[in-house]
Amino acid sequence: MKRILTAVGIMLLTWVVAAQAQSAEPKPAPELRLWDSEVGDWVSSGTAKDTPTGPEYKVEWRTHCHWILGGFFLQWDTTWKGNGQEAKWLEIGSYDPIKKIHTISGFENEGTTWAMTVTFDKETHVESMAVTGPDGKVSTCRNTWHFTADGMAVSGTEECEQDGVRWTSFTVKGTKSKTAH
Repeated sequence: MKRILTAVGIMLLTWVVAAQAQSAEPKPAPELRLWDSEVGDWVSSGTAKDTPTGPEYKVEWRTHCHWILGGFFLQWDTTWKGNGQEAKWLEIGSYDPIKKIHTISGFENEGTTWAMTVTFDKETHVESMAVTGPDGKVSTCRNTWHFTADGMAVSGTEECEQDGVRWTSFTVKGTKSKTAH
Protein backbone atom coordinates (compact mmCIF):
# COMPACT_ATOMS: atom_id res chain seq x y z
CA MET A 1 0.00 0.00 0.00
CA LYS A 2 2.88 2.37 0.83
CA ARG A 3 4.34 1.78 -2.61
CA ILE A 4 1.04 2.64 -4.31
CA LEU A 5 0.67 5.86 -2.24
CA THR A 6 4.28 6.81 -2.97
CA ALA A 7 3.78 6.16 -6.69
CA VAL A 8 0.55 8.21 -6.73
CA GLY A 9 2.31 11.03 -4.81
CA ILE A 10 5.19 11.09 -7.29
CA MET A 11 2.76 11.11 -10.21
CA LEU A 12 0.80 14.01 -8.69
CA LEU A 13 4.01 15.95 -7.99
CA THR A 14 5.19 15.36 -11.56
CA TRP A 15 1.83 16.54 -12.90
CA VAL A 16 1.92 19.73 -10.78
CA VAL A 17 5.47 20.55 -11.89
CA ALA A 18 4.60 19.88 -15.55
CA ALA A 19 1.45 22.05 -15.28
CA GLN A 20 3.44 24.94 -13.81
CA ALA A 21 6.07 24.64 -16.54
CA GLN A 22 3.32 24.92 -19.17
CA SER A 23 1.69 28.00 -17.59
CA ALA A 24 1.70 31.11 -19.74
CA GLU A 25 4.58 33.55 -19.71
CA PRO A 26 3.73 36.79 -17.93
CA LYS A 27 2.49 39.49 -20.28
CA PRO A 28 2.86 43.26 -19.95
CA ALA A 29 -0.17 45.07 -18.54
CA PRO A 30 -2.47 46.33 -21.32
CA GLU A 31 -2.29 49.80 -19.70
CA LEU A 32 1.27 50.08 -21.04
CA ARG A 33 -0.17 50.37 -24.57
CA LEU A 34 -1.23 53.94 -23.67
CA TRP A 35 2.42 54.85 -24.32
CA ASP A 36 2.47 53.46 -27.87
CA SER A 37 2.24 56.95 -29.39
CA GLU A 38 5.62 57.86 -27.84
CA VAL A 39 7.51 54.94 -29.41
CA GLY A 40 9.77 56.01 -32.26
CA ASP A 41 12.25 58.72 -33.18
CA TRP A 42 11.21 62.29 -32.41
CA VAL A 43 12.67 65.69 -33.29
CA SER A 44 11.26 68.68 -31.42
CA SER A 45 12.15 72.36 -31.31
CA GLY A 46 10.98 75.39 -29.44
CA THR A 47 12.05 77.63 -26.60
CA ALA A 48 13.26 76.94 -23.07
CA LYS A 49 14.16 78.78 -19.90
CA ASP A 50 16.26 77.15 -17.16
CA THR A 51 15.19 79.42 -14.29
CA PRO A 52 12.41 81.96 -13.69
CA THR A 53 14.79 84.88 -14.29
CA GLY A 54 17.07 83.21 -16.85
CA PRO A 55 17.09 84.06 -20.55
CA GLU A 56 14.82 82.28 -22.98
CA TYR A 57 16.68 80.36 -25.70
CA LYS A 58 16.00 78.11 -28.68
CA VAL A 59 16.14 74.38 -28.10
CA GLU A 60 16.36 71.26 -30.26
CA TRP A 61 15.35 67.96 -28.72
CA ARG A 62 15.92 64.48 -30.19
CA THR A 63 14.44 61.38 -28.59
CA HIS A 64 14.46 57.69 -29.40
CA CYS A 65 11.77 55.80 -27.46
CA HIS A 66 11.44 52.01 -27.51
CA TRP A 67 10.04 49.07 -25.55
CA ILE A 68 12.52 47.09 -23.43
CA LEU A 69 12.59 43.93 -21.29
CA GLY A 70 9.77 42.10 -23.03
CA GLY A 71 7.52 45.15 -23.33
CA PHE A 72 7.21 45.67 -19.57
CA PHE A 73 9.17 48.94 -19.69
CA LEU A 74 9.77 51.87 -22.02
CA GLN A 75 13.11 53.61 -22.54
CA TRP A 76 13.68 57.16 -23.79
CA ASP A 77 17.18 58.21 -24.93
CA THR A 78 17.26 61.98 -25.35
CA THR A 79 19.64 64.69 -26.50
CA TRP A 80 18.72 68.31 -25.72
CA LYS A 81 20.68 71.13 -27.40
CA GLY A 82 20.27 74.73 -26.39
CA ASN A 83 21.83 77.70 -24.65
CA GLY A 84 25.25 76.62 -25.95
CA GLN A 85 25.07 73.24 -24.21
CA GLU A 86 24.14 69.64 -24.93
CA ALA A 87 22.43 67.48 -22.32
CA LYS A 88 21.70 63.76 -22.55
CA TRP A 89 19.29 61.80 -20.46
CA LEU A 90 17.75 58.39 -20.02
CA GLU A 91 14.22 57.72 -18.81
CA ILE A 92 12.57 54.42 -17.93
CA GLY A 93 8.77 54.17 -17.88
CA SER A 94 6.68 51.48 -16.22
CA TYR A 95 3.19 50.65 -15.00
CA ASP A 96 2.45 49.56 -11.42
CA PRO A 97 -0.57 47.21 -11.62
CA ILE A 98 -1.07 47.33 -7.83
CA LYS A 99 -1.13 51.13 -7.48
CA LYS A 100 -2.51 51.48 -11.04
CA ILE A 101 -0.09 54.28 -11.94
CA HIS A 102 2.31 54.98 -14.77
CA THR A 103 5.75 56.18 -13.66
CA ILE A 104 8.96 57.45 -15.24
CA SER A 105 12.39 57.71 -13.64
CA GLY A 106 14.88 60.04 -15.34
CA PHE A 107 18.63 60.54 -15.16
CA GLU A 108 20.62 63.34 -16.82
CA ASN A 109 24.33 63.29 -17.63
CA GLU A 110 25.07 66.20 -15.27
CA GLY A 111 23.48 64.59 -12.21
CA THR A 112 19.86 65.79 -12.32
CA THR A 113 17.26 63.11 -11.55
CA TRP A 114 13.48 63.06 -11.60
CA ALA A 115 10.54 60.87 -10.72
CA MET A 116 7.14 61.39 -12.28
CA THR A 117 3.69 59.98 -12.59
CA VAL A 118 1.84 60.09 -15.90
CA THR A 119 -1.88 60.29 -16.65
CA PHE A 120 -3.50 59.79 -20.04
CA ASP A 121 -6.62 61.37 -21.54
CA LYS A 122 -7.05 60.41 -25.19
CA GLU A 123 -4.13 62.07 -27.03
CA THR A 124 -2.97 64.08 -23.99
CA HIS A 125 -0.28 62.86 -21.57
CA VAL A 126 0.31 64.81 -18.35
CA GLU A 127 3.49 64.22 -16.35
CA SER A 128 3.80 65.47 -12.76
CA MET A 129 7.30 65.31 -11.36
CA ALA A 130 9.83 66.23 -8.74
CA VAL A 131 13.21 67.20 -10.19
CA THR A 132 16.37 67.13 -8.08
CA GLY A 133 19.32 69.05 -9.48
CA PRO A 134 22.95 68.10 -8.87
CA ASP A 135 23.06 70.88 -6.24
CA GLY A 136 20.21 69.22 -4.31
CA LYS A 137 17.63 71.89 -5.21
CA VAL A 138 14.18 70.46 -5.88
CA SER A 139 11.60 71.82 -8.28
CA THR A 140 8.21 70.47 -9.21
CA CYS A 141 7.12 70.43 -12.83
CA ARG A 142 4.14 69.51 -14.92
CA ASN A 143 4.57 68.53 -18.56
CA THR A 144 1.54 68.49 -20.83
CA TRP A 145 1.91 66.69 -24.15
CA HIS A 146 -0.75 66.84 -26.90
CA PHE A 147 -0.33 64.19 -29.61
CA THR A 148 -2.12 64.34 -32.94
CA ALA A 149 -4.70 61.60 -33.55
CA ASP A 150 -2.29 59.79 -35.91
CA GLY A 151 0.50 59.95 -33.28
CA MET A 152 2.95 61.59 -35.70
CA ALA A 153 3.19 65.06 -34.11
CA VAL A 154 3.27 66.47 -30.59
CA SER A 155 3.27 69.80 -28.79
CA GLY A 156 4.44 70.11 -25.23
CA THR A 157 4.80 72.60 -22.41
CA GLU A 158 6.54 72.31 -19.07
CA GLU A 159 5.54 74.51 -16.13
CA CYS A 160 7.90 74.44 -13.11
CA GLU A 161 8.00 75.84 -9.60
CA GLN A 162 11.03 76.29 -7.37
CA ASP A 163 11.15 78.19 -4.08
CA GLY A 164 7.57 79.39 -4.67
CA VAL A 165 8.32 80.90 -8.10
CA ARG A 166 6.63 79.50 -11.23
CA TRP A 167 7.78 79.72 -14.83
CA THR A 168 7.38 78.05 -18.22
CA SER A 169 10.46 75.88 -18.61
CA PHE A 170 9.86 74.92 -22.25
CA THR A 171 7.41 74.99 -25.10
CA VAL A 172 8.14 72.66 -28.03
CA LYS A 173 6.58 71.08 -31.09
CA GLY A 174 7.82 67.86 -32.62
CA THR A 175 7.35 65.23 -35.27
CA LYS A 176 7.96 61.50 -35.35
CA SER A 177 10.06 59.90 -38.06
CA LYS A 178 7.99 57.81 -40.43
CA THR A 179 10.52 54.96 -40.38
CA ALA A 180 9.61 52.15 -37.99
CA HIS A 181 12.01 51.10 -35.21
